[in-house]
Amino acid sequence: MDASEKKQIRVPMSRPGHGTKGQKIRLCTNHFDVKIANTDGYFFHYSVALYYEDGKPVEMKGVGRKVMDKVKETYSAEIGGKEFAYDGEKTLFTVGSLPRNKLEFSIVLDKVSSQRTDGKSSPAGEGSPNENEKKRRKRVSTFKVEISYATKIPIKAISDALRGKHSEEFLNAVRVLDIVLRQHAAYQRARCLMKVGLLSSPL
Repeated sequence: MDASEKKQIRVPMSRPGHGTKGQKIRLCTNHFDVKIANTDGYFFHYSVALYYEDGKPVEMKGVGRKVMDKVKETYSAEIGGKEFAYDGEKTLFTVGSLPRNKLEFSIVLDKVSSQRTDGKSSPAGEGSPNENEKKRRKRVSTFKVEISYATKIPIKAISDALRGKHSEEFLNAVRVLDIVLRQHAAYQRARCLMKVGLLSSPL
């Protein structure tokens, strides 16, 4: 290993303990207190590809989470009842592997279009459902979902880092935690918005 490669290695530092001198103060921070009970398992990393019915890739933001929530709801048995953390785009993590290295699903999502009129009119009191009124028409979109195994990351990498022990998988493990916490925070926020009537359905 040459000098340039050695410089790129960042070894995490373990916390030496708590302060014993000076004045105690209350401090608010924006971090999460994360505790890991089982460090013997693995995070399994999967790549997610979403396509429209005509084969074009999905690029619209916000669609991915709705599609993957529907996958979990519809195909729970096919994914082994696994909970997963999804970044909303192309990355998905599970604790333990899915039943197969590659899975494909077809998902149908309902969506409500904007109000439309038929351009016709009728005298007052003589209108019919097809005349002089705005309608809400439901449309459906079909998506193809491909989930492919990429790699696995030992959970132990996180506990090693907390002890100041270098691990090549540390940054990958932290990335998993980041996605898990972001997803949890997003769902918590969605539930709060639903309670106050600002959101009609979960994200």
